[in-house]
Amino acid sequence: MAVLNYRRWLTATFINMAFLPMAIAQILPLDCENAKNFVEKTTCSNPKLNELDSQLFDELEQAAQQTKVPAQMLELTQQSWIKSRNQCKNTACIEQTYQKRLMEIKNLNTTDQEFVHYFIRVKDKQPDPDLALLQLQMLDEKRVRVLAQTFWSSNDQKHHQSTDFSGYANQAKKITVKDLDSGCTLKLRQHQTQWRIWQDSPLCGNKNLRFSGTYELQK
Repeated sequence: MAVLNYRRWLTATFINMAFLPMAIAQILPLDCENAKNFVEKTTCSNPKLNELDSQLFDELEQAAQQTKVPAQMLELTQQSWIKSRNQCKNTACIEQTYQKRLMEIKNLNTTDQEFVHYFIRVKDKQPDPDLALLQLQMLDEKRVRVLAQTFWSSNDQKHHQSTDFSGYANQAKKITVKDLDSGCTLKLRQHQTQWRIWQDSPLCGNKNLRFSGTYELQK
């Protein structure tokens, strides 16, 4: 596991949940007549990037039709993705960011949502400003795949980081699960529609990126 490590996320199809409703600026393709920053202007002036933006919007439209995927989850992750994308300083970075996002949404659109439950970390009964997500994929009657991702933004919103977690465990109300790549270990406990996560391992993210907290089921 590493900061901005998307490798497993492309196959996990986690961070991109469906998104209706969402702010107009976030669900429409770029408005090239009113491009505001370097990334938007570069995307609009580059035919390949412009096509990627259109493809991404098409996939997001398809994802919006999936009623079993929580709207709030994709709205928040889309906001985080835009912030991350806007950090790019060159064309190669922009293209890579779009390609990863596009693959994630495509994977989401082919995932069987009947056996997936989504959770978001809450603080004072609201989504935590430092976004953190939990996904439980029921593999069969006994096994579950645990996916988690946490985000961080600096106070000036100029720096953004994310890190992810993937592990397997037996289904239970109390779970201890380990990320086989990083060695990060999380402890989970269920209480009604919530899961509480404890992070004991120093191998999980960094001082800014923490998984610990209370996660509320998204419907």
